Amino acid sequence: MTVVSGAPVLLLTGPPGSGKSTVGPLVAGRFDHAATLEADWFFTTITGGFIKPWLPAADAQNHTLLRACASAAAALSLGGYTVVVEGVLGPWNLHVLLDELARAHADVHYVVLRPSVEVILARAAARDARTPGVSPLREAGPLRQLWEQFQDLGPYESHVIDNGAGDPDDAATLVWQGVMNGTHRL
Repeated sequence: MTVVSGAPVLLLTGPPGSGKSTVGPLVAGRFDHAATLEADWFFTTITGGFIKPWLPAADAQNHTLLRACASAAAALSLGGYTVVVEGVLGPWNLHVLLDELARAHADVHYVVLRPSVEVILARAAARDARTPGVSPLREAGPLRQLWEQFQDLGPYESHVIDNGAGDPDDAATLVWQGVMNGTHRL
């Protein structure tokens, strides 16, 4: 039995263009005390030696930045804030986040937004920069590659929400309900 000592932490993920940055704050807004962490922001803190995160050579960089993000989420959770961490947090890096969140005995939930590849390509082409210093990914090659990585999630397949149709508030409702009833708890 896991001892939970902080507020819930929701890891909201999916490929770029899946709606994380739109849905995340909508979910957080349904809680009295909440914070939204954009995992992409942590990548803006690298001022020298940055490696594009989808390249194999970026593994050490990505793990370091994800640990920093998870540490911030843990601190906010222990402070009583429900935390929505939104970013490309695939199962291949989940252990890094969970190791850090375990130290805070966080109540961790994991939701994957997964619309069709056509939807993510269209959204990515139309979006503006959200995070200062980070240009939105619009290159079809890396977008398709990241979308493919979210297609066969094995034990995490039950954590998927197809949000290709409907509006962001509908997706936020589904995500929020999953957190409230524990459907997507890890």
